[in-house]
Amino acid sequence: MRQMQAWVVCATVLTFYGFLSACGHSSNPNVLSDTKSCIITPELKKLIILTNPELTTVHNEIELTGSVSYNQDHLYRYQSLVSGIVRAVHFNIGDYVNQGDVLAEIQTTELSSQKADLRKAELELSLAQRQLVATKSLHIDGVASDKDLLEANSRVESLFAEVNRIKESVKIQGGNIDKNIVVIRAPFSGYVVEKKITDGYQVNSGEDNLFVLSDLKKVWVLLNVYPEQLNMVKAGQQVTIQSTAYKDRTFIGNIQKVLNVFDPEERVLKAIVEIDNQDLSLKPAMMVSVAVEQKSTQTAIAIPTGATIFDNNVYHVLVYKDKCDVEAMTIEPIAKNKRYVYVLPETLRTSDSIITQNQLLIYNKLKER
Repeated sequence: MRQMQAWVVCATVLTFYGFLSACGHSSNPNVLSDTKSCIITPELKKLIILTNPELTTVHNEIELTGSVSYNQDHLYRYQSLVSGIVRAVHFNIGDYVNQGDVLAEIQTTELSSQKADLRKAELELSLAQRQLVATKSLHIDGVASDKDLLEANSRVESLFAEVNRIKESVKIQGGNIDKNIVVIRAPFSGYVVEKKITDGYQVNSGEDNLFVLSDLKKVWVLLNVYPEQLNMVKAGQQVTIQSTAYKDRTFIGNIQKVLNVFDPEERVLKAIVEIDNQDLSLKPAMMVSVAVEQKSTQTAIAIPTGATIFDNNVYHVLVYKDKCDVEAMTIEPIAKNKRYVYVLPETLRTSDSIITQNQLLIYNKLKER
């Protein structure tokens, strides 16, 4: 009897210790009891950013190349109206000039003939005016007829118009008849972007592009549009422009028009975008990359492009549930641009949390497990 009681006591004690042992360990192998085994440590938690995806309209983009050019509506190319020798040049390429500034002076003999014509016309006008006075007097006395008076008056008006024509011609040329010098002035304020003349330069009448002015406050970006892209590029579309000179900066504009003539050298059509350039960041001839927005009516889930991970020819995003539960989800983009990758609405919920910073570090830790 005593031997049986001892066995009962031993069995009870063993059962009690077995219960304590069972209470000290979780029966569910999927529950992590040690915070060290969580994928995101407290230190790493401070380095990540969570973002909720958005349900929005798809904004696709096509990539084009382009170059910065002068705004042709605010460009002045000087063409000489006379032949002669450049006597003085008062500017250099890159200089800013104000409207009315004297830019250059050309010594020319062509003003000599205009000077002679003007003197002759002024003399004839003086004689005609005296003749008109005499004719009026005779008309009052009844000696001169109405016809004589009309002809004398017409002669004065004709010569007066000739004198003004010559003076206006000289003024347009910027000429100083007395010195036989043509003075060239800036027609508006802007920068000298091209220069061909120097002191002593021989100028021929009709020679163009002796210098070029542009205010550069507004510039054109000329887009290269290939034939297969014509149906995707239209006037009014918004574009995002980037240059390697400013990697962290974008310029926003709209296509003003698409030219209907192919560039014979590049075999492309040109589309024009006017960009406000008050700080003169964009320089003519600078190469740029251009993203042309392609609007649609389709709705989709938008994920920040920077949140995606491209691995093994597949896109992934990290869905955060808690520090110990992070899922590397494979996604199939239906469209993308520089800002967003778009997926079908059933792929993610707008309440999901996406890791958008240091996600690659966490992704690699997940792969190592």
